[in-house]
Amino acid sequence: MSIASLTEDEFLHQNRISQQQWQASQISWLTLKAIGLCHEQRTEVLNVTAESYARIIQQCSHVHSVRWRVKKPQHLMEKIVRKTQPHNAKYLGINQYNYDAIVTDLIGVRALHLFKDDGLAIHDYLMTKWQYEEPPVYYVRNGDDEVSAELPADITVKIHPAGYRSLHYVFGSELQHRRIFTEVQVRTIFEEAWTEIDHKIRYPNFSTDAEICSFLLIFNRLVGSADEMGSFVKQLAIEAEQRQQALSVSKNRIETSVLDVEDLFQQLEGKAEKQHNSQLVINQLRQQVMQLQADKKALQQSMNLNMLSSSTVVTQRSYKASELLDK
Repeated sequence: MSIASLTEDEFLHQNRISQQQWQASQISWLTLKAIGLCHEQRTEVLNVTAESYARIIQQCSHVHSVRWRVKKPQHLMEKIVRKTQPHNAKYLGINQYNYDAIVTDLIGVRALHLFKDDGLAIHDYLMTKWQYEEPPVYYVRNGDDEVSAELPADITVKIHPAGYRSLHYVFGSELQHRRIFTEVQVRTIFEEAWTEIDHKIRYPNFSTDAEICSFLLIFNRLVGSADEMGSFVKQLAIEAEQRQQALSVSKNRIETSVLDVEDLFQQLEGKAEKQHNSQLVINQLRQQVMQLQADKKALQQSMNLNMLSSSTVVTQRSYKASELLDK
């Protein structure tokens, strides 16, 4: 239904606002409807801004998925009725000209992640993209273990009355010469599931039902345990991977050592073969030397015999010559 055709009674009925709550709020119907009309006219432009935030956040490797929405006009009006109660000075004097400077969740973006420790990595990523308007707030359940020690100093820890856990940011941007705010929530997928179920069950019909609230609290604790188990399993997987890598390194070293030993054996066998071949050559050389020595000796003996034979012949010839001269 368009805000232009919405009546006061229809608004109160559709949003389950009692006459007592309506009378306690410090805003008139004319002002509230003017805010609704202004927001309705700007919804399409706000959608563009929301999509831009979502695309940038989705680029973070630690983000599993991103959801976004622009607050519906009647939801905005209903929230203003709740907030314009006595003792809430922030919403006093709200109107169609300043509501977007007061309401910080006109655009809502949720960045969901798998493991708890991914939240801090996403925080670092967001800090590189935008400057927050308010210090980030980490909402925790009453009874959660101390978490502030592991958080950056600029994050404030607060206990959420409904018990859900989430990191909240408020970023500002200029839109059509007006500054608007975007609320970014960072939480695990388990927390997102619990929050959706809690909102669906608790709001608005069973918000004070003791039995419903008791079981939602048990459910909340189970979600916290599931997140802890997810982190534990992740750590186990990391350690298993490290062990596998260590085994692979050891296996490679053993295989390398085996190859080195085989290479050494081959080198030794090669040297032994070379040594054997060298010994054969030496033996052959020795045999050749011995043969040469034998041939030399034989040659010497032959030469000696030849010299002796020649000397005898000369002597004989000299003797015959002497005999002839004597005659």
